[in-house]
Amino acid sequence: MIKKIFILSAVYAFLITAVTLTLSQKGDGYLIAIVILSLIFAFLVIRIIYKKNISGFKKENNKINYTQSGTQNLNKISTQPFLFGLEKNIISDQEFYFDHEHFYAVNSHQQTAKFNLKDISEISKTSIQINNSRIWQVKINNNGEEIVFKFAHNYTIWNKNFLEFYRKIEKLNPSAIQSKWSIWTM
Repeated sequence: MIKKIFILSAVYAFLITAVTLTLSQKGDGYLIAIVILSLIFAFLVIRIIYKKNISGFKKENNKINYTQSGTQNLNKISTQPFLFGLEKNIISDQEFYFDHEHFYAVNSHQQTAKFNLKDISEISKTSIQINNSRIWQVKINNNGEEIVFKFAHNYTIWNKNFLEFYRKIEKLNPSAIQSKWSIWTM
């Protein structure tokens, strides 16, 4: 990544020098060329950084078996934050629910994948935050394969489902808890 940015900066510096030496500094063409080159340079640097740091953040779970079932009497623990479409590259596409024994992932077709709460091997906060909501990840051991879901919790003053889910996992498998829950760091 650093090598690509260094090469891109060298090309940018060469082009700016060439524009400065060849175009008249009195006309508008000089300023327009500098602005266009600067915008292209900024776009390319942001693209390189995005590809390196964010594009691989969301792990695809291709081996999940979904069935047709409803979500009535389940407690929802996730919400969809808004970040101008970029959130789709960070969080999982499903909505997440739980009950006394199972964790549920519901896809956009209202199909449900069901996992036992005892199969959850990790709950942790990630370093990503969207609209003051920390992104959490749940790792599940499903028949020897690790499935990772990332989501923003829906904890509010009136909705404490995520905290209830966290405490249930803490009671069932204390070693699965990798991040401590706190109202100040949620």
